[in-house]
Amino acid sequence: MQAESKAILESLATAVLLTDHNLKIVYANSAAEQLFNMSRSKLCLLKLTDLLDKGQKGLFENIQHSLKPRAQGFTASDIWIIPEPHQAIKTDISISHYSGKGRGLIAEFKAIDYQQKMDQELARRTQHLAARDLIRSLAHEIKNPLGGIRGAAQLLEMSYGKYPHLTDYTQVIIEQSDRLKNLVDKLLGPQRPNPLTLCNIHYVIEKVLSLENMELSQGSHIRFVKDYDPSLPELMLDIDAMQQAVLNVVSNAIHALTEAKTPHPQIVIQTRAQLGSRVINGIKYPSALIVSITDNGPGIPENIRETLFYPMVTSRPDGTGLGLSIAQSIVERHSGIIECDSEKGRTVFKIVLPLRKDNLA
Repeated sequence: MQAESKAILESLATAVLLTDHNLKIVYANSAAEQLFNMSRSKLCLLKLTDLLDKGQKGLFENIQHSLKPRAQGFTASDIWIIPEPHQAIKTDISISHYSGKGRGLIAEFKAIDYQQKMDQELARRTQHLAARDLIRSLAHEIKNPLGGIRGAAQLLEMSYGKYPHLTDYTQVIIEQSDRLKNLVDKLLGPQRPNPLTLCNIHYVIEKVLSLENMELSQGSHIRFVKDYDPSLPELMLDIDAMQQAVLNVVSNAIHALTEAKTPHPQIVIQTRAQLGSRVINGIKYPSALIVSITDNGPGIPENIRETLFYPMVTSRPDGTGLGLSIAQSIVERHSGIIECDSEKGRTVFKIVLPLRKDNLA
């Protein structure tokens, strides 16, 4: 394949597969790797029909017909592809015939839910930023009078310290003022972010797991499974902040497993590089690093899934609802995003960080 033609195919957001006359895949672009969630070397071991739902007989007949000389191509909608067992993706497909030194098919796939997902992500981000700005504005307004209330309580205690029953009341005021100040500080987030430092993401994850293992009681049966990609490059990170972001997500998974008393509780932490273009917060990046944190707990209640990253949203009676909001803010400061997919028995949080020249070693 000529270098120029290959570069054009690699830049497409549409998944493209080329086959030979036996329908064996001979080329897959980066978007195809992303859609089918497998490397092009693995895709090139398969036939085009291996990726399609076998129940679509009419589609298979049309594909075979397209291999004939001077045959016309075709397009089809609502086609199911099965890249892996128990995984199905609905796509639009376009098949074209090519001939030259060889002959075969050009198959283009576009996931139907791609644009819908992008629109939902944009709407969620807009709503999240609006809610976060509102909460921060309220937090600023609350913080100033809190200092005055605490100071007045201290003056009362100094003036009437000889009356123990009164100091009990002033101590309550001081303690509750401090508690509210801590909550407000969490809402406002770090005022002076740390400088970015080159760091391997696995160092951050290992620090988090070390902390969680120390905090878990000896009677806990939660098992951590690590599935790391050792070839991942170092990134420019605010190490302490990113550690906090990962810690908040892992802690949520631990609480969910513990409160639900899940049998054989397990948290899988996987790191991967996603090759091919990736749109994050409306910006297209050439590739990305993904940290997936998966638990086998009860899943996130449906009524809070859409607002999960908003401040003060939680399903726990004793929770503040700030953990995921803070984690999202930290990841966004690294130009990334956190995604969530949850169903009963499986919840996955993905921290997606772009890989670009200015943040790599």
